[in-house]
Amino acid sequence: MNDAHLRALDESAPGLVAAAHVVGSAALDDHQPGSDLDLVVELSRPPTPADLAALAAAQTLDLDVVYLVDGEPGPWARDGEFRVSGGEVTPVLLLQLNEHSTTLRGARPSFEVTRAEVEDYCRRNLVEYWQPLVELAAAATGPGFPQGVLWIAFGPARQWHTIRTGGIVSKSRAGELAAAHWPDLAGELLDLVAARRGADVELTAAHREAAVELGRRVLAEV
Repeated sequence: MNDAHLRALDESAPGLVAAAHVVGSAALDDHQPGSDLDLVVELSRPPTPADLAALAAAQTLDLDVVYLVDGEPGPWARDGEFRVSGGEVTPVLLLQLNEHSTTLRGARPSFEVTRAEVEDYCRRNLVEYWQPLVELAAAATGPGFPQGVLWIAFGPARQWHTIRTGGIVSKSRAGELAAAHWPDLAGELLDLVAARRGADVELTAAHREAAVELGRRVLAEV
């Protein structure tokens, strides 16, 4: 898919792509069938209207991509929808680009980002984004949708690991690390890891409750 995307851009906007890097689960050896592919593309020039049309035409449903212009976020696309501006490049993404990305074209990335910037972003993201979702999941009735349970379980755990160590891990690895840190939640958390990896695991209300409790413990600890 990434090759097809780059080929399409090469044909319709020659010379526009200076570098391209795979990030996210695929770069962390945790990509699952049906998951989107995360891509960061460095552009060689500010995109013209014709370039923007080429970027929009090359977008596919299973590709999440942000385009950088002189190192700054520009156009972006997700779930088949293209936007000409407003892309976001977080300190965590910069760290992953530097340390855990697969370069498809161009030079290896080397962006300036400090551990303090990464930690600060993770703490704010936990409070502003994850805490409301954790409490919403806590108030829900029934087990909820499996993907929602997996999202709640692994997102805060990844931020928790990065704050503690300065490193980045996949969703599955974050679940394993959280299970080792909180053994009383280990059974349900390891079930969730197995479900993410495709095992036939029946997810119940107990798994949702464990995911919520994990989120609350992460928020309390960091």
